[in-house]
Amino acid sequence: MRLNNLKKSLLLLAFINLQLLFAQSKAITIDGVFDDWTPDLTTFVDTNENISGIDFLEIQVTNDSEFLFIKIKADAEFDLTDDLILHDLGIFIDSDNNTSTGFDVQQGYGSELGIIFTELFAHYNVTPYSQVGFSDLKLRAAPTVTSDEFEIAIGRNAIPDGINPLFTSSTIKILLKNDSNFDKVPNVGSVFSYTFDETPVTPYTPIEINKSDISDIRIMIYNTLFNGLLEVDRVDNFENIIKIVNPDIVGFVESYNTTEAYVKSLFDAWLPLGTANGWYVERHGGEVTVSRWEITQRWDGLTRQFPVLIDLPSSYGTDLLFTNAHLSCCGADVNRQDQADQYAAFILDAKSAGGDITLPANTPFVYGGDLNLVGFSQQLTTLKTGDIQDTASYGVGDPLDWDDSDLTEQNCLQTDIRMNYTWRSDGQGFPPGKLDFIIFSDYTLTAEKSFVLQTEEMPANRLALYGFDLLDTSSASDHFPVITDFSINETLGLDEETTLNVKVYPNPTSDNITLTFNNPGDYSISLYDALGRLVLTTKTKLGSITLDTKVLPSGVYYVLVNNSQNTSETFKILKY
Repeated sequence: MRLNNLKKSLLLLAFINLQLLFAQSKAITIDGVFDDWTPDLTTFVDTNENISGIDFLEIQVTNDSEFLFIKIKADAEFDLTDDLILHDLGIFIDSDNNTSTGFDVQQGYGSELGIIFTELFAHYNVTPYSQVGFSDLKLRAAPTVTSDEFEIAIGRNAIPDGINPLFTSSTIKILLKNDSNFDKVPNVGSVFSYTFDETPVTPYTPIEINKSDISDIRIMIYNTLFNGLLEVDRVDNFENIIKIVNPDIVGFVESYNTTEAYVKSLFDAWLPLGTANGWYVERHGGEVTVSRWEITQRWDGLTRQFPVLIDLPSSYGTDLLFTNAHLSCCGADVNRQDQADQYAAFILDAKSAGGDITLPANTPFVYGGDLNLVGFSQQLTTLKTGDIQDTASYGVGDPLDWDDSDLTEQNCLQTDIRMNYTWRSDGQGFPPGKLDFIIFSDYTLTAEKSFVLQTEEMPANRLALYGFDLLDTSSASDHFPVITDFSINETLGLDEETTLNVKVYPNPTSDNITLTFNNPGDYSISLYDALGRLVLTTKTKLGSITLDTKVLPSGVYYVLVNNSQNTSETFKILKY
């Protein structure tokens, strides 16, 4: 029987156009950006067809040691895991390269795996047959909004049913099939084969958690999953995360029953500032904004969006407008678009005289939160470009940044893996995705560092380095904290003379350090460790001062010098 099957397979392949292309391993980042998908990667281009509906045009494939990567391209936008725009896409993989096993999905294929995206499951055609979830495949995909391109990762070491490994051959065959219009890539009569390339790729460089410069403004956005800060079995995880990350501004969402006083008490205990007021907290529905600096104004007129004005220290020379957002969930595309229109109109109002808000020119602003962008991409486009859809209600749109350009969506990658998803809940069916965004004025701000924190993906040595527990983030919430450190650009028309003409030496040092001032005046000096904790502070009117640092442990420190004109300068010191 086996011999007969082999003969049949060989005879069948004689009539099939088998496209077996040379593979090339590649370090792919699943972030929905696609710039790492270069033309030299294994590619199958479909024949020209006259098809009604979504027409799939191209497949690209590559791999590293952990994942099979697939990129698909269509002639129009669609939503990968929803039939918002009609499609019924399946990816079928002959994972043992044997036409006599698996499901006979098309001539030349015996598909062990059939991923049905809009149904949120996959057929696993082994013995015994089973339906498996995306988490069983370690499936990751981006973007979460409509697009004409998607990138997908499937775990190479997956055992979907707990018994049978997924990939049992170094060569596999891949088929795209859209049952809504019968489009197939490749078409009947052709087969697309891929052979894994075991050439090692460049390892991912983990992102350092601590600020690169203590003067940067660290903003964290965090969905607490239904009042997570109130849950006794989760609040300790939040505490550990927040104490280590040490943010300056936090936007919490899904904190509906969490009072301002309660959140303030947490932060004053977790990260005491040593100031008269401590932390500042303002709440708008489920959006709770926390700041180490005073919140001087708030606007409550936007739906599920909470703008506040933060009085930054005088050394920054400006205030900061921060909007904490939690747009409508799931299938509420109409509501999300309306909310995006509201924000665009609000920023355009802020840039002009009169109305509900008028900001001084070039005031930096940041918009962030759980935006639930799982539908039409226009919502994200509006938030970045000001392309208002409901012009009758909100007026004609216009570019949002101060220089009349688009805003920037920060691509925050995970600290330890090449992915940017911010939400993961393996039991809900959907693959992990980017739901939490940070969008900002790049005319006034520079994103110096950004990351998504998922402790479950950190190796033991990195967990120990910072003090995280392995399950900190999954125990706290189904969303991960998203962090960006900002510096303020010199384009603001502020006093650009920031050099104090200070000399700090010796550096590196094993003993004390000395500061000499060439310009007479009053100076305040603060020394911080690498976690941003204040180690010592002093003042001087003399031409030099020596700081007693010889007793400090080895590491990186920062000296912040301010003069009486509120000009500041930061110096990085290495103590050994």
